[in-house]
Amino acid sequence: MKKSIYVFLALVIVSFSVDAQVTRLQANQDESFIKYKLTHPLHEVEAISKKGICIVNADTAAKKIKQFDSGNSNRDSHAMEVINAIKYPGAKFLSSNIVYKGDTLIISGAMTFHGITKNIIFDAVQKWTNNKLEIDGSFKLSLTAYKVDRPTLLMMPVNDDLDFTIKEVFNL
Repeated sequence: MKKSIYVFLALVIVSFSVDAQVTRLQANQDESFIKYKLTHPLHEVEAISKKGICIVNADTAAKKIKQFDSGNSNRDSHAMEVINAIKYPGAKFLSSNIVYKGDTLIISGAMTFHGITKNIIFDAVQKWTNNKLEIDGSFKLSLTAYKVDRPTLLMMPVNDDLDFTIKEVFNL
């Protein structure tokens, strides 16, 4: 029996500054996704969703992101049980700081998952072209840090980390 964890994830990344040319953009679902990888000693499970909605408020002149909000609504019944999704229906990230190093964004803030909030930092890369903004990032979440019982297969638990990858593409 294949055991997997689907995670609903809403990321909100906010950079606080006042700019006159902020534009609200919605990600192109055909090109955007959020996925995770769960590793077990015997195999890996990777799940991907292209159903999320992601909104960015971007200063297109300064080429800076002002807000980022992404969701994944695909959860199977076992995953809902494992992460107690009825009681904790989603995950949310709210940034407290974005540091720009060229096209790299160093994003820090509070991640709430399984009813527990912890500070995390992760990197993303922004790529601006004449007609698109692309954001690629990755981060890890520890199941035990968020008090999620690690699923087992043949009495062996999955690795503690869930590896997340996000790609959001916006038409300018």
